Amino acid sequence: SARSKPQRCTYLVAYEGIADNFNAWLSHYLEHHPPLMLQLPALRELEIYTRIDSRSGLPFAQANAMQRNKGVFDDASALAIALASPVRDAMRRDFHALPPFTGATPHFAMRSNYGNLGTH
Repeated sequence: SARSKPQRCTYLVAYEGIADNFNAWLSHYLEHHPPLMLQLPALRELEIYTRIDSRSGLPFAQANAMQRNKGVFDDASALAIALASPVRDAMRRDFHALPPFTGATPHFAMRSNYGNLGTH
């Protein structure tokens, strides 16, 4: 029998730029931004990924994001409510208070399926 897998809405954000002072940028971000994000209405999960510098012999360009986030909401309407909340305004103000950096900060909303991977 087919099992119904719960669906959520995952919101991915990347900071793909270069900071004038990466340590100061990341320190400010980690100190100020997550406490705000945790106040978003209906946020179910929050993960923050910082980069690991490494070398690779693969024939592909390496991603060079300073940091990435993953936020999970029940569905797209819950995400829309969170993005329209006063918390998002506070996050925007904090974004503009970050130490200087250049580069894109793309945001992606995606449907995500969660379910049992089965037994091994």
